[in-house]
Amino acid sequence: MPRIATISPVWGCSVGDLRELAKTAEGGGFEAIFSPEVPPYNGLANAQVFAEATTKIKVGTWITNIYMRQAVIAAATAMTIQEISGGRMVLGLGVSHKPVNDRYEIVMGDPVEKMRGYVKAVKSFMDGTAPALTLKRDLPKVPVYIAGLTKGAARLAGEAAAGIMPYMSTPEYIKTLAGYVAEGAKAAGRDPSEIDITLGIPSVVSDDLELARKAGKRGLSGYLRFPFYQRLMRNNGFGDVIEKIKGGADPAEVFTDEMLDAVALVGPAERCRERLEAYRKAGVSLPIIVPNAAGKQSNVDVMKITVAAYGG
Repeated sequence: MPRIATISPVWGCSVGDLRELAKTAEGGGFEAIFSPEVPPYNGLANAQVFAEATTKIKVGTWITNIYMRQAVIAAATAMTIQEISGGRMVLGLGVSHKPVNDRYEIVMGDPVEKMRGYVKAVKSFMDGTAPALTLKRDLPKVPVYIAGLTKGAARLAGEAAAGIMPYMSTPEYIKTLAGYVAEGAKAAGRDPSEIDITLGIPSVVSDDLELARKAGKRGLSGYLRFPFYQRLMRNNGFGDVIEKIKGGADPAEVFTDEMLDAVALVGPAERCRERLEAYRKAGVSLPIIVPNAAGKQSNVDVMKITVAAYGG
């Protein structure tokens, strides 16, 4: 089957739920299951739960916040999960958002340059070249992916990462980001085709299209309060909506059907699969389905619906 991955929800999952989510995704033939990270939930810890509950599916983070832990600890934890999983770990790194980091008194500085230094440090700790360490763990290489919504982040992914992990992007904007990734790869003497272009795509699967649309808008409109996502939606071609929000409009009131269909998969399974193909044709090599409930469904139930819609 074509490559496809998924994520666990951010909130509301017990460890038992995480195990069941991972087993369900693995049973459906998904390539990977990743965990987001929003304190007090730890993406790396969740990835370890996935690893211990499965035998084949890749596990990892989508994404873990680089400001929350030193690079040496991120590397050490990722290598432990790599050992537990038998080589199935993927380390997705990101910078989160200023409103989130401000809450924890984190000064972000220049996010792209912070990420550049962090990726270099993490990789050196994992491959044993860091001068601060004298011991090397003999394990398969852990691929490092980085979140990216902008030119700078995409170029950095091409220069230094195994892949890029954007979110909520149109097929047209993915082509733009992929171009920036290629620029970065060529500047670093790398083959652009070796950089994995992934995309987190929100999904609400339901035979009731209007119900799916309402759920999708409810789940996604909050992102439009974050500066990074406001810039992203401008790049997606919806600057007029962002201007309304900046003028005081409620994001949920101005999130249109057009916007939703441009960045998400909503409605009956067949409709969602057809839309997914547009992303593949735009250059997304690994779609990462982000499941959302259409109604009062448990996280496990939503994953089962997701696997039935997109799995093999």
